[in-house]
Formats: sequence, C-alpha cells, structure tokens
Amino acid sequence: MFTAMAPSGSEEPRGEALELALREEQGRLVRELLPRQGGREVKMLEDGFLLEFDRGLHAVRFGLALQEAVEQRNQLVPSEQRLELRIGAHLGPVVHRDGDVFGEGVNLAARIESLARPGTLYVSESVAREVEGHPLPRAVRLGRAGLKNIRLPVGVFRVEPRRQSSRPAFLSRFRSLITHLRPGG
Repeated sequence: MFTAMAPSGSEEPRGEALELALREEQGRLVRELLPRQGGREVKMLEDGFLLEFDRGLHAVRFGLALQEAVEQRNQLVPSEQRLELRIGAHLGPVVHRDGDVFGEGVNLAARIESLARPGTLYVSESVAREVEGHPLPRAVRLGRAGLKNIRLPVGVFRVEPRRQSSRPAFLSRFRSLITHLRPGG
C-alpha cells in the first residue's frame, strides 16, 4: 500500500513549514492506526508511506480508518491546513531485501495510488475480491487501466468511506471517468 499527500487544491502553494507539519501529521496518524490493522511501515517517502499488510482486507480496513481520521482532523483545522491523502493498495508477490520491498506488486500499488483522487482509496482487483462479502463499503469498479511498467491492464476499484458510499455507483464511476479524461486529470 502507498499513501501520498495530495497537492493543495488552492492556487497558493503551501509553505515549506506547513508541508512539513502536514507530513508529520500524516506520519502520526499512520503510525497510530497501523498496528491496529496488522500493518508494517516499510518506509516513509517524501509525501507518504510504503506500507505492507499480510491481507488485502487489513489494508482496506487501515485505508478507510486513515481516511476517516484525516477527515475528522480536517474538521478541526482551517481549510489551508487540510490534509488530503491518496491511497492505493494491491495484493501480490513482493521481494523482501534489507528491510525494503520490491517487485511488480509494489510497482502496481504505486501506480494505483497515483490514479486515486484526493480523499480516496483505490485498490486492485485482487484486493477487491478479497474484501468482497466483508462488512465494508462496496468496491466500485472503475475499469481496467494500462499502467506504466505493468505488463497487462489492471482492474481498478474505489472503496469509499461509508459516508460517501450512499451515492449511486454509476455516478461514482462517471465522476471518476470525467476526472481522468480531463487534461491534467
């Protein structure tokens, strides 16, 4: 799983001090919630984390809990201090070496995270299949995506927090399609 801070939606770029404070806040939330879902921090990246879970179910529960914690936090701060995360998860083989993880499974999770809109959790088809039937929000299929350095197109799904999942699925898919078809989107 990869997490990444989404760029500020405002015209004004964030100052360096605010960016650092938001990175630290993301780290605090990740490290607080991670042990509860059986995850492991592989490493902190410039604007996010590479995390590892034994099961896709645990990754999805963590991703939803993290997005919920971020949303609760954002209700208490001014709009310019809001933190928005993109999260992408894949369940697949990886290679462990010197405390790090490598391989197509890691690459695929990174590519899926890059597709996610701010405030969302995107997962691969293997993760969506694993969580099917569990008491979690339904995974909405967004389609198949050809991803850089990945051999075959990959099924991508969005798992939305319960507060958003009441929106009809076709509207969710339509909005994602429009977002990705826009220039620069």
